[in-house]
Amino acid sequence: MARRKVVERNYPELIQETEEKIEALSAELKQEKANLKQLKKDKIRYDAMVEKQKKQDEIQKAAELLVSSGKSLEEIEEFLSR
Repeated sequence: MARRKVVERNYPELIQETEEKIEALSAELKQEKANLKQLKKDKIRYDAMVEKQKKQDEIQKAAELLVSSGKSLEEIEEFLSR
């Protein structure tokens, strides 16, 4: 195996810069993971809110249909219980 030729460079400075880049990337990754976790929580809440709104809309539409039918509540209950 051939040895790699080492050239003269400012190694302490290069090491420091690389460590700082790794630290910054690690902090950014940590922030992105936290952001992803929050987005997943928000999606669950949003989906529940949309489902609740959909049910409310269906209830509102059913109420409007019942009122516009001109039937009494008793007549509607009897019809639905058949």
